[in-house]
Amino acid sequence: MRFEANEDQTTFLSVLDQMMASDAALWRHSPDWRRYDLAPELDGMLEENGFYEAIAEETLGAIAAVALIDRAARLPVTLEVAASSMLHAAHAPDLPRPVAVIDGPLDRATRFLPVAKSVIHIADGGVRAALLPEGAVTPTESIFAYPMGVLSGAALDWQALPVSPEAARDQWRIAIAAEITGALQGALDAVRAHVVDRRQFGRPLGSFQSMQHRLAEDVAAIEGGYWLVMRAAEDFDPVAVAAALGYVQDAATAIVYDFHQFMGAMGITLEHPLHRWSYRLRLLKSALGGASGNLGLLAERRWGAA
Repeated sequence: MRFEANEDQTTFLSVLDQMMASDAALWRHSPDWRRYDLAPELDGMLEENGFYEAIAEETLGAIAAVALIDRAARLPVTLEVAASSMLHAAHAPDLPRPVAVIDGPLDRATRFLPVAKSVIHIADGGVRAALLPEGAVTPTESIFAYPMGVLSGAALDWQALPVSPEAARDQWRIAIAAEITGALQGALDAVRAHVVDRRQFGRPLGSFQSMQHRLAEDVAAIEGGYWLVMRAAEDFDPVAVAAALGYVQDAATAIVYDFHQFMGAMGITLEHPLHRWSYRLRLLKSALGGASGNLGLLAERRWGAA
């Protein structure tokens, strides 16, 4: 794959990077010390400037949408980007956002439900969407760095969406994979800053060769995952989609282990942002069947069922 951004994509990425460097995107403790910190100001900027609609623009498309998801996931603040940029923009643009996506049973705890204004449900029988009236969601406690909730059982006015479950799941796979690569990159940047500043035995931690080797391996794995996701977003090829998500879900476990080894006890405190990414990744790694499910799907799509 040779990827070179066109003029509109280049402008999109340049302005996006400026927004991601704004004060609204900076690390700060949440007021009640929860594991996530929503960023409504940055979310509003992205929505008002049409960034969530990139997939519907011919000269931007899924490549720009994936880049947006990846960049947003790198931040220590939390934004509902994946559903809005992929499924919502492509199939339900008239529904208000933020959006929560439920894949499978309706009674499962789902990220962003407590702050969502609409919900998309992917089931084997079809894909549908509904508005979320007041009282439709019950927030739940979790260790994950997202607002989590469950549907309360209130009747919703479901409307069928013009997309097959298989196509919707593949689009969601790409979005999840882009979130994983972004979260890994954000964590890497935070860890890299720590090992440069932190000194041990009179030297920066990052100067020790064993750590440099492991960091280099992590960088290569994250970069490889990013380009697998970009390849999948190019044409939604089913094999490339399963390969991208399966690979990044599988790689994430060892990479996050390295990051917490490098950080020591600081990595599990709420005073350092690493937990924001690692606790998101705990949930994202299990999405859509996890690494084993998606790598199995890759084998089936590539070589046929056993």
